[in-house]
Amino acid sequence: MTTRRNFLKNSTMLAAGLGFSPLWASATPSVSHKEEVINGQVNIAVIGVGMGCRDLQGALTDNPWVHCVGMCDVNKVRLDEQIARFKKDFPDQTTSIKAYNDFREVLANKDIDGVIIATPDHWHPYIFAEALKAGKAIYVEKPVANSIPECHSMMDFQKKYKGVVTTGLWQTSQRYFLAANEILRSGVLGDVYKVQLWLCQSTDPRPAVADSPAPSTLDYDMWLGPAPERPFNNYRFRGWRGFWDYGGGQQTDWGVHWIDSAFDGLKALGLCDREYPEAVFSTAYKDPTSFNETPSCQTTIFQYKKFHIEWAQQVAHLYNRDQGVAWVGSKATLVCNREGYELIPEKNREGELLTDRAQLVGKFEDGGIEAHATNWCKCILNKSIETNSPIEKGAFATILAHMANISYLTGTRVVYDPQARKFVDNPQADAYLKRSYRSPWQFPKV
Repeated sequence: MTTRRNFLKNSTMLAAGLGFSPLWASATPSVSHKEEVINGQVNIAVIGVGMGCRDLQGALTDNPWVHCVGMCDVNKVRLDEQIARFKKDFPDQTTSIKAYNDFREVLANKDIDGVIIATPDHWHPYIFAEALKAGKAIYVEKPVANSIPECHSMMDFQKKYKGVVTTGLWQTSQRYFLAANEILRSGVLGDVYKVQLWLCQSTDPRPAVADSPAPSTLDYDMWLGPAPERPFNNYRFRGWRGFWDYGGGQQTDWGVHWIDSAFDGLKALGLCDREYPEAVFSTAYKDPTSFNETPSCQTTIFQYKKFHIEWAQQVAHLYNRDQGVAWVGSKATLVCNREGYELIPEKNREGELLTDRAQLVGKFEDGGIEAHATNWCKCILNKSIETNSPIEKGAFATILAHMANISYLTGTRVVYDPQARKFVDNPQADAYLKRSYRSPWQFPKV
């Protein structure tokens, strides 16, 4: 049984190992570690040089044995800028770097061990399948796909090809969240009955932007790929997450991060190991004048027998934070985000705290992407498929996020059967499972 004294003792040991003081820490003392010796070299390429370059930087930082040998993007201006930047910042690890505008040429290069797939969401599944066929290791950004059937397709391909795959849900590798999971294992929260997830942003409408010719430096037809053909629009192109053809709004963008972290914590609590919810309900608001298609304010409930999870995309902060996850228990609430964690105790009738307060505050994100990308690169070197975030883990969070959007779009309570791969007695929801690809691209099937 964990007492408050034992918890504090254990948390002190834990925080010391992370380089933090557990109680109201505001600085990160340096911690010396024996340098790990790596034998071998891993050659990687990035497909999509927006978000993908954050992942790439994470892989290269402090890892001289990782080399970037290729960058691919349909936007020539951005591609040239990023190649120049990485050559400057990582000169010894980019000596063989090559520019590509077609991902198929990247996959055909036998010298490339792994690829980071960081295109818009609607491209992920197709490139993922082709990369596995080509024998490449894969780091696929989140959300892993733009539909539920595509998530299943990606898991099917992984079962067949057994590649070294990780997903971009890097909070699972980050020290704050790892520390939070240790606190949850201690039992100090008591009975946990609710998990809150949230992201704060403005609900102001996005103004309409007129269609225009695509820039000559952009291969717009390739950017659209399997998505429906539409005229070029600069706002749709730059703000693609707000349009259903390419993304699912904040529910699938930020939402999958927090869903994934919530379930890491629920597993630590012994409450749930990524079982599907009994039902999902979602409601949302979108200003009718907004050019975006996805909502700017959304609330989702993921219902389970012994607890429920609430996602809130809203304006007001929760627990004085603009984003995060909170596991709410009978004795305390544990809040965690990309800046640290805080244990907030409840009081008994006499006003006494039921446990001790604890807080860890550190640098925003603090090496989470680096740790996650390094894990993937080490798995490539060791030929291990046991990455920190395999496709099944990433697909689960993505499917739940899409369930929420489908509940909102249909105005119905949705129950999903992952074995049958359809919703239960809900033809309206099933209609959103039909995913067609624009010719000549075809839905990836094993």
